[in-house]
Amino acid sequence: MTVTPFCHGTFTLKRVWAAPPARVFRAWSDPELKAQWFTGPKDKWTVTGRSLDFRPGGIEVLEGHFNDGSFSNYTARFHLIEPHQRIIYVYDLHHGGRFHSVTLSSLVLQAEAGGTHVSYTEQIVFIDGRDGTADRQHGTELIFADIAKVLGVKEVEQ
Repeated sequence: MTVTPFCHGTFTLKRVWAAPPARVFRAWSDPELKAQWFTGPKDKWTVTGRSLDFRPGGIEVLEGHFNDGSFSNYTARFHLIEPHQRIIYVYDLHHGGRFHSVTLSSLVLQAEAGGTHVSYTEQIVFIDGRDGTADRQHGTELIFADIAKVLGVKEVEQ
């Protein structure tokens, strides 16, 4: 019997946004704000379920259907929440009826002159053995652009 090896990937995104840490933190902690940026691809995906229990041990779920009929499910559990500073959570991603990946995510927010330094890292295990790190990073970069729009912030020149 041949066993499919896992594929492991890691990436980090860093930004400096012209807003205080408390405001940036709200993008992850406020369900109404998060719903504005944490969603599937526009015009290709429809949300069918969403919940956010933002506390250590709390669960977040986002489910939806793509236009092609396939289904996606994101389920996260929060491990560490330090308001305005750090968040650690793990999420499972199912797509098209398949268990796709498990991801450890960490967010660090640090105040600095003119705004907040944002550092976000994902450590991913791809279940099917195929490396999807570049696609995940690209999608997360698009999400970060949406977060900046929702918060009405610009990147600070460094």
